[in-house]
Amino acid sequence: MRLRELRNRDGLTQNEVANKIGVSGQTILNWENEIYEPKINQLIQLADLFNVSIDYLVERKNSKRNVDDICKELEKISKEDLLAFIKNSLINK
Repeated sequence: MRLRELRNRDGLTQNEVANKIGVSGQTILNWENEIYEPKINQLIQLADLFNVSIDYLVERKNSKRNVDDICKELEKISKEDLLAFIKNSLINK
């Protein structure tokens, strides 16, 4: 989790972050040292505090593309070309 990085970026101490989201400084220390993980509502508070997404906060990799992004890309291809590609792919297997 990027908590320490974001906290340092904003010049906050562990206790300052803790006070802002209603936990103890020890809790922040435990999260930063990956002893415990925050609950979802705490992740939301942290993401809001640092103005980042939860995905960014937990270092989720963007290995899976968003379905909407894929659909937008597919819309750029003509239906005929897409059908031809699918038929070719099925025939060549």
